[in-house]
Amino acid sequence: MLQVVHDGSAWKVWVAGTTMSERFGARSEFDVDTTAIFADALGRAFSRGIQDAVVRELGLGPRPGQPLESRLVLQAITMAEASQQALQGVDFMTQLMFSAAARSAGFLDACRALGLPPEAVSPQQRAAVDACMQERFAQAALQGQFPVAPALAQQWLHAELTALKMQTPETR
Repeated sequence: MLQVVHDGSAWKVWVAGTTMSERFGARSEFDVDTTAIFADALGRAFSRGIQDAVVRELGLGPRPGQPLESRLVLQAITMAEASQQALQGVDFMTQLMFSAAARSAGFLDACRALGLPPEAVSPQQRAAVDACMQERFAQAALQGQFPVAPALAQQWLHAELTALKMQTPETR
């Protein structure tokens, strides 16, 4: 088994288990496709999109019987981490575009579309809306669905403000 794990400071590649010849008797260890196993592990540690991009850029196609060079493993992990950080940065900017607490243009547009006066939303309510939005972004990231498209973030904000509007008696 090959695993890519983060120990809190760096990514590590762990290999454990029996060899193919021990498990299947007649098969040779040279039939093992270490590159495919690593690419699969990369997809478990990062999103599918990141995995696909790294595999494509580094040419990590199937290579049965060929060893995977450690420099390619390190390069792949570095590329995947950089990609993930960049995509998280895009999500951060999208969150700012639709921040209720910051009274962003996206927030003001959503309020207008819902007939909700922005000044009717208290600072505490705006902070609560942003917390709900942050949770939605976090769930999307956990599912490998990032960056979040602005149109989707706008839908989320509309849903949060609609729920808020339903709870606020003076805006009904």
